[in-house]
Amino acid sequence: MQKFAEILQRFKYRILIFMAVLGPGIITAVADNDAGGVATYTVAASTFGMASRFLIVPEAILLAITQDIGARIAIVTRKGLGGLIRERYGLQVSMILFILYFITNTGVVLQNVSGLKSAYQLFNFPWQISLIGTCAFLIFIVVKFNYKRIQNIFLFMMLFYVAYVISAWLSNPDWKEAAYESLVLPKTEFLTDIGYWFSRIAVLGTTITAWGQFFISSFILDKNLTPSHLKAERTEIALGAIVTSVFSWMMAVAVTYTLFVNKITVTDGYSAALAMTPFAGNMSTMLFSVGLLGASILGLTIVPLATAYVFSEMFGYEGSLDADLKKGRLFYTFFTIQILVALGITLFPQTSLFKLTLYADFLNGAMLPVIFFFLIKISGDEEMMGKYRVSGLSRYILIGSSFVITGAVLVTFIGKIFNIV
Repeated sequence: MQKFAEILQRFKYRILIFMAVLGPGIITAVADNDAGGVATYTVAASTFGMASRFLIVPEAILLAITQDIGARIAIVTRKGLGGLIRERYGLQVSMILFILYFITNTGVVLQNVSGLKSAYQLFNFPWQISLIGTCAFLIFIVVKFNYKRIQNIFLFMMLFYVAYVISAWLSNPDWKEAAYESLVLPKTEFLTDIGYWFSRIAVLGTTITAWGQFFISSFILDKNLTPSHLKAERTEIALGAIVTSVFSWMMAVAVTYTLFVNKITVTDGYSAALAMTPFAGNMSTMLFSVGLLGASILGLTIVPLATAYVFSEMFGYEGSLDADLKKGRLFYTFFTIQILVALGITLFPQTSLFKLTLYADFLNGAMLPVIFFFLIKISGDEEMMGKYRVSGLSRYILIGSSFVITGAVLVTFIGKIFNIV
């Protein structure tokens, strides 16, 4: 009886530790499925079916490894990835990297504002007023709320993604076929199609985002985790990789067995939601729209925050959600400007930013080898990381993935130049 009580006590202790670290890993992972992610998964699945999620397991493993390395770097060094790059490689390298990062993130922010616009249109809301009101509200809570309250809002927003799980069930899928195509082998005609691999890199770029590698380290700094939390944080990160992979897989299932099987190709989440109605009913369309709304709001908050964090770290300014407006004025200003610029562009009635979806996320995928380089170098530095330096299998997987992604990017980029895709 005493032994059972000891086991129960240890279990309670581990649960408390896990709850203490809950947030950065799962929020960063799930936020990868923002409005741009929804659009990318939708476009890819309507074109290539469940083959669009081929290699989902290696992707989930790579996501967990990269997030774990980013978290470990932040916890051990007490600095964000952006700040460490500036310290180790200088201001010039930081400036070049930040410009690339800013361009990539701007595309993602535009996707999320456009996704929010589409969601309001699907619900027949006055989208201009709704869009302005939502953006103003998001700016307000980021400026006025502290880290803990904002994290709780992020965790709550994840519930919106359950809509995609229900939508997938309503599509009456062939679960066995879906699992085989995504986990074992897709249709052979896709394997020789450069357009397919272009879309796969885009999917990779929205699953393992460039901004996510920076955001998790900065968000962990705001949470004030210590090396004693490393084991629990690794568990949380693994859970995040699993949860976000399940959500993205369910999106692909919903689209594949309503649109792909009926040879309907779409260019964004808005048209996908509408096109589902004849095959899965109004409920499926409504659920897909709810998911798009939640994904847009989550992404529209987190991605500008990721850019503001990196800007502050790389150029030596105060950057924390717990900083007041006076101390963090440049941090909050940078966050606000990104949203306002995207809002201004999206308010033009004919603007359809989802058409750039695959290209924006392809760029995200193309940036990953660059980000991986810094993760590999910094995490393997014994002087900086001490006994927590990353070595062994995780390091080799990261290095191998960098070479594979770089090769795939070059091949598909050449294909685009010569109009093969």
